[in-house]
Amino acid sequence: MMEFWSATLVLFILGAVMFLWPLWQKKDHDHQASRDALNKAFYFDRVNEIKAESAEGLIENEQDLTQDLQQSLLDDIPEKEKARQARHLRLSPMQWIPGLIVLAVVSFGLYGVKGSANQVADWQATAENLPALSKKLLNNDQPMSQQEMQDLTLALRTRLQYEPDDSTGWLLLGRIGLANRDRETAKGAMEKAYALSPSRPEIQIGLAQALLFAGSEVDSGRAETLLRSVVSDDPFNLQAMSLLAYQAFEQSRFNDAIATWKAMKTLIGPDDPRNETLDQSIARAQLALNAAQGAAVEVKVSLGEDVTLPDNGVLIVSAHESAQAAMPLAAKRLPLSKFPVTVRLSDTDSLNPNRALSSPETLVIKARIDADGNVATKNGDWVGSSQPVKIGQAASVTIDKQQ
Repeated sequence: MMEFWSATLVLFILGAVMFLWPLWQKKDHDHQASRDALNKAFYFDRVNEIKAESAEGLIENEQDLTQDLQQSLLDDIPEKEKARQARHLRLSPMQWIPGLIVLAVVSFGLYGVKGSANQVADWQATAENLPALSKKLLNNDQPMSQQEMQDLTLALRTRLQYEPDDSTGWLLLGRIGLANRDRETAKGAMEKAYALSPSRPEIQIGLAQALLFAGSEVDSGRAETLLRSVVSDDPFNLQAMSLLAYQAFEQSRFNDAIATWKAMKTLIGPDDPRNETLDQSIARAQLALNAAQGAAVEVKVSLGEDVTLPDNGVLIVSAHESAQAAMPLAAKRLPLSKFPVTVRLSDTDSLNPNRALSSPETLVIKARIDADGNVATKNGDWVGSSQPVKIGQAASVTIDKQQ
């Protein structure tokens, strides 16, 4: 804050000088210039007259008269200097002090009304609170509020403006960008951190996260290279392994993802609470793998002759272990369209990863036209079901019964 007010004082002094300078230098310049021009014209006219009178023989001391005239012109110079000094002395404090007061009142008054002194003070206070905000971000004990994230971003940008070689600061700014889903900020900050400290594992992982978040194929390949470098140096780096598994899953390399997650389970041990999350990830990848390998049922849904479609409704196609099973293993919800319609149910549509569509030997496919979009209400809905089918076979359902 001291820097701000120092700069303000300097600007005010410059304004005061600009205000006083015209008053200090009185505007007699034009008058003095006119006087000098008049004296010069008078001198040359008199010199010409002396020459003419000497030529006519009226005077004999032409040279003496010319010298006297020149002396008179020179004698006027000190008078001009005295006049200039007098002009400076004419401006008394009673004339310029009120002007300075008015200038100060108007300047600072307008700034107080239209300026941003409070915002500047808040900015300085936020910048000073950077250590506490950074510690809270790194500890992850409690989630930071949106305002705290904004304050931390402002404080970091302020610090990095003065310390652009602080790789940790750029790393923190990149993590904030990731938390706020700000691709540009995350990638730009992580790139600067990596340029300053390319060998730090946490920065390599941070840049890999930003590159994966960017989503391009080139960025994804570079992210994998960074992560494999981290794992090569530290085979127990779970964060890097987790990102590699996530990348493999997103690229449909489900076997690689499953293998990586299983390796992580081995590293953390059976008693670690993270095992539950890893098991869910493995189950999800296994379902996707089953679906990719053909663990699906093609269902053709047709309408009976007496069926009347509602104006606003949805088609629900579900797979059950038997005709009597109320809870489906997998389901899809689709808007109403022209019939017949073909629907593909696979393991990725399973409602429970631990009980996949491909688990039982046979399935019964049911279809229902839900009139109000609420699956809990069934009165008046049109339904139909198939004969038992196996995974990989095609099923046919005709909707022809009303509940």
